[in-house]
Amino acid sequence: MEPFTGEQREALEALYRRIDERVSSTTGSHAWWPCRKGCDHCCRHLAAPLTVTRWEWTYLWEGFQALSPEVQAEIRARVAGLAGTERPYTCPFLDRESGSCRVYAHRPLLCRTYGFYLSRGTGNWCHFIRELLDQHGDGDILWGNQDSLEETLARSSGGTLSLFEWFEAHPTAGC
Repeated sequence: MEPFTGEQREALEALYRRIDERVSSTTGSHAWWPCRKGCDHCCRHLAAPLTVTRWEWTYLWEGFQALSPEVQAEIRARVAGLAGTERPYTCPFLDRESGSCRVYAHRPLLCRTYGFYLSRGTGNWCHFIRELLDQHGDGDILWGNQDSLEETLARSSGGTLSLFEWFEAHPTAGC
């Protein structure tokens, strides 16, 4: 695996900081917003396997490598077990007992933006958000542009592969 250059890392981390600022703005001004610590609904009901760019994978891999060998083996087994299954998928990085992400600081773009961004005019969110928006409205929410983020990241970082493909390409910890 090619390591990050300092410039690539800074570009990805700057993008993630901008996303996190927008997310914090939304959750901070809307106490009813469900996407916060304690909610893992989207992690347990993925419509498709996560896809990430090379930069995201490199960053995610750092978080993965920081986990204990036992947890790494558990995640690899979950990824292998997901191949060929039908949706919904449960994220292999989810600690199913605590409902928390084991690589939270290294999570990819899709995990950071889900619930807060629009894609081609429709929201990327679950039924909980849809119901709450019906109740509260969204007139004061500044939605992010998912399509633009994905295109920008793909242009800078190359195309995307699914977690299945990335893990298959990196079968051992010493890559």
